[in-house]
Amino acid sequence: MNTELFNIVTHDLVAIVGGGGKSSLMFALADNLPASRIITSTTTRIFAEQISHSPAACFYDEQGDDLRFFAKVSDALDAHGQCIIVGGIGSGKNVEKAFGVPPDLPARLFARANAQIVLVEADGSRMRPIKAPAEHEPVIPLKTTLVVPMVGIDAIDGRLADIAHRPEKMQALGIPDRADGLTAADIALLLAHPKGGLKGVPSGARVVPFLNKVETAVQRKIAHEIAQLTLQQQPRIEKVIIGAVQAMDEWEAHGRITAVILAAGKSERMGVPKLSLAWGDGTILEQTMSRAQKSFAHDLLLVTGHDTANVKKMARGATPPVPTIHNAAHADGEMILSLQTAVAHLDDSIKAILVLLGDQPLVETAVLNQLMHAFWRGEGEIIAPAFEGQRGNPVLIARTHFTELLALPPDAAPHHLLRRHPVTLIPVGSDSILKDVDNPKSYEALNPATRDS
Repeated sequence: MNTELFNIVTHDLVAIVGGGGKSSLMFALADNLPASRIITSTTTRIFAEQISHSPAACFYDEQGDDLRFFAKVSDALDAHGQCIIVGGIGSGKNVEKAFGVPPDLPARLFARANAQIVLVEADGSRMRPIKAPAEHEPVIPLKTTLVVPMVGIDAIDGRLADIAHRPEKMQALGIPDRADGLTAADIALLLAHPKGGLKGVPSGARVVPFLNKVETAVQRKIAHEIAQLTLQQQPRIEKVIIGAVQAMDEWEAHGRITAVILAAGKSERMGVPKLSLAWGDGTILEQTMSRAQKSFAHDLLLVTGHDTANVKKMARGATPPVPTIHNAAHADGEMILSLQTAVAHLDDSIKAILVLLGDQPLVETAVLNQLMHAFWRGEGEIIAPAFEGQRGNPVLIARTHFTELLALPPDAAPHHLLRRHPVTLIPVGSDSILKDVDNPKSYEALNPATRDS
């Protein structure tokens, strides 16, 4: 079940803020999380009719008997496994509303009612797909452990006055009112802004935005761009989930992936430094870097060794320049040492690496994205492409295997790790994953300049 992408665990207090379907997400999580005692609630207000989404309801009165209230909640969880708590139903012009509870109440439900997970709608958006908070918003409960800022992807179209709640607050954040709608950069700015998606987030809480209503290929492409830009702007955000609440099986959790390009080899079979050989309008390595830069990888890291000066020069000349790290043990000639050098250098926020060989300039950007999408959908922790059943390169390796990878001996190879664990194979439509420029014969056969002449 893709609710696991949020990594919600026992005693998590989850606050959902923003716009674009907060109530729908809250109830969907409550119905599908693998826990037996789940509470839903609000610190603002929700439509009274939404109470019927929960099998049981309890009403909190600040002037009432707390012991009796918590006992009632515990009994409801015993009987139904799920309960919604609100402050009461409105009257008069507020008859359609259910009021919120005090922000200190949700955290007390763990000990006092033996709740396992508490989910709270902590913001109002008047059914708009996007919003920026006012001074008094959001009302995030005390001791919240996970904040989920939400945006509906339908916010991409239309003037701010038509699609946003508190459009003036969005403009104050630097988001202009465009006649042709918002851009991916606008939404990423809102999600990552300390006065936008991060407003009021407790210092120790995790932050995982959710882009909702992503249903079409066009919407998914825009959502991918938003996720990428959001992760680049805000290190506090651990990942961005995209999809539609009603289609959980299609959710993707976009975490940071570093494309590691191995470029430390001796080129012994080629006889000359092969990565500097001409390829198209540049060189073999420049083509490999260019295709990786066009992918959805969060960043690139190139490992140097032999022919360091030329390799670094090509990395600096890329747009933007590609960072390099030197494999001091490159003379030993083992690929595992270059890979370990890169992994040891990575920030803890990186969720996976995509290992590219510098001498595979034919591998298409679309193939790289296929592997990353499979990882984001939770399809595996080691993922490789396959053409007509034959496994090729590059290979994606999740952070869960980094410790084991770093422990491999110097005479090992990356395939030793792959043999120990299941490898998810992703069928691709090109045999480029099987081809590398290894010697003069393969260079002549694969090089577009000689192949097309």
